[in-house]
Amino acid sequence: MANATAAQPSGITPRFIRARDVYGYLGMCRAEFDKTVRPHVREFPIGKQGIAFDRHEIDEWADAYIQAMAIEKVANQDNNQPRSERHAGAKGAAEWPKKQSQGSRKCRTASGRLIKNTGENEFKKVLELVTGRKRSNT
Repeated sequence: MANATAAQPSGITPRFIRARDVYGYLGMCRAEFDKTVRPHVREFPIGKQGIAFDRHEIDEWADAYIQAMAIEKVANQDNNQPRSERHAGAKGAAEWPKKQSQGSRKCRTASGRLIKNTGENEFKKVLELVTGRKRSNT
């Protein structure tokens, strides 16, 4: 198999996995593969430039990684509980809090000066200054 387009028999997984394909084989990005996996497995040359990894060694590393990093689950823990608080039929399900939107409150309090009137008054003053007669300095 001198090139990447070499014919492969159908149904047979190759023993050697090229460096450009190995991180996909493990289902991770290249950076994660280079950081986590590559220091622990052997690589070898294929042809002039190619680098490959042994699929069996990659599988052994993956098995060891799973064994070391797996999170054990409690046997009697119910992992199939509904994720929504509004699940229909759930006993003791908490109701969503009923909040009134700010726009629909019946009782409003004054929150400062009126923006519309203030803006109009300031605009009129500025307009008078700009369009009015200039004062003479004498």
